[in-house]
Amino acid sequence: MTAALQIIEAVQAILVESDGTSITLEVSNAGISGPRGFTGPQGPPGPPGPLSALTDLSDVALAAPEGGDVLTYSSPTNTWINEKAARLVDGGNF
Repeated sequence: MTAALQIIEAVQAILVESDGTSITLEVSNAGISGPRGFTGPQGPPGPPGPLSALTDLSDVALAAPEGGDVLTYSSPTNTWINEKAARLVDGGNF
């Protein structure tokens, strides 16, 4: 069904009825806008975005990193920490 609508005088709302249903169109300076749909409650937050630095990881704790440092796993704190390579012991050749 196609219909033409001509507004003859200034109004604040237009009621349109068709097939037993009706909608109200609001008229403003910006033009005519129809009814808005249900927006419902906000959903749960999504996953975090991409990480951009090593320190963005929750299990990494760096303290003044410098060139030559290596990451080692610390069992007591369950985190990766930086250590000077000179502090590590070479296990030798096997």
